[in-house]
Amino acid sequence: MERWIASVGIDVGTSTTKWIRSRLKLVRSSGASALPRYEIAERRIEYESPLYATPLTEEDAIDPAALTALLEREYANAGLLPEAVETGAVIITGETAARRNAREVLHRLARLSGQLVAAAAGAELEALLAGFGSGARRRSLETEGIIANVDIGGGTANAVYFLRGERIATATFHIGGRLVRLDAQGRVLYAADALRRWDAAAGLGGAVPAAGDAVSFTQLRALCERLAGTLIACVCGDSAAMAEAAELSVGPPAVSLPLPQEILISGGVGALMGEPAPAAIAETARYGDMGPLLAAALAGLAASSADGGVPVRAADHPARATVIGAGAYSLEVSGATVYYSDGLLPLRNVPVVVCRIPAEEADSVCGDQPQVEEVVGLAVNRGVQLYGEAGGGTPFALAVRTAGYCSYRRLQRLAAAIAAGYAAAVPDAAAPLVIICESDLAKALAYSLLGRLGGGEGPQQRRKLVCLDQLAPCEGEYIDIGVPMKEDMVPVVIKSLVFGG
Repeated sequence: MERWIASVGIDVGTSTTKWIRSRLKLVRSSGASALPRYEIAERRIEYESPLYATPLTEEDAIDPAALTALLEREYANAGLLPEAVETGAVIITGETAARRNAREVLHRLARLSGQLVAAAAGAELEALLAGFGSGARRRSLETEGIIANVDIGGGTANAVYFLRGERIATATFHIGGRLVRLDAQGRVLYAADALRRWDAAAGLGGAVPAAGDAVSFTQLRALCERLAGTLIACVCGDSAAMAEAAELSVGPPAVSLPLPQEILISGGVGALMGEPAPAAIAETARYGDMGPLLAAALAGLAASSADGGVPVRAADHPARATVIGAGAYSLEVSGATVYYSDGLLPLRNVPVVVCRIPAEEADSVCGDQPQVEEVVGLAVNRGVQLYGEAGGGTPFALAVRTAGYCSYRRLQRLAAAIAAGYAAAVPDAAAPLVIICESDLAKALAYSLLGRLGGGEGPQQRRKLVCLDQLAPCEGEYIDIGVPMKEDMVPVVIKSLVFGG
């Protein structure tokens, strides 16, 4: 059995907005006598939009009307109706995610985008998707060493490390082409606060110009070379460089990072690495920022790396790496033993709480029921404390980890513990119960739960339920669960960071 599905990726970045259409080939990977299991066997990019300048208003907010019109035009250009889209991702990335109306725009885009199940932003997610789209993850499957991808746009540099196809680390820095903006005469229109804090903390003596300053080509080239060298040294795990770059870190500064075997550069700055280096301030400012000169500095490091050190090179499809990852690589498919209440899906931005069930199962009648109830109760209470009771919304998803075989007796104990834990901690029956299982027990667990979730009308109305399997999200990640593509195929996107609240 195989099926092709339509996927769309939309990336609204600091400098540019991109749109792609992909087709994903789903095939049954299990044998005829086994439970059905599906995987994505092939991805084809069928249409790529031009790179558009992200539309902003005079107040430096995202212009929702202009952005919506842009994307509607691209749907028409690609010959695709929004309602025909079955999966994909909308992401607002870089400094654009911090615009005051970013959440409003994101929800507007999600409504425009048919069955897209992802509507998220965050440095870790952006880094991961860029690493998929740039070819870094694929490259890591071809070599024994660690492959790093650094996606450098207008506002941030997002690094992700892969080892044999698995993400092992991420880091994000305030390094990007638009952190210094200038006109053709070299007058600085904007300089990011993070750069100025780094200048002061590192004792650079005013290497970063202030808004209103006239900057020379030599001064700006020296700044870009220092930023490029600091970035690559940090990506290579140099502790001295990471200490110096503490003010450039997004979030808590990285304590340590692995040494990669190879570094790929993607993003708008990566795309500029193949162009001739600017020789004057007017050439540098052709996009109104220092991006071309930062790219030239990285290209110089790439050339010198050929003589020793960690190789650095521009990635495949650098300008579109993130949107390719969003459109073609963000989807996972739940296992076959799924259950979902009518009308519950899709669900978006549901935080994950992990519950690890003890490995040893007692043989007595009561057995380990108290222990199972304790670990489930602690996990549910932790979810309520972290994410609150969301009224009629979905407070969190409980990711159940069971070690080894789960017997019928253990399944009944687990169902009883979950029902009791939710009844005590999340008593509002309007809040649905979302359970994510690592192994093939979702449907059996769901039917065991249904008998314990009440019934009837009013206060005794049965709580809605979704149980999925063959997924292993981590604590603190978020999931989007899409509309089923067929009865036993539910699309899921696992995300590292999204807007809170």
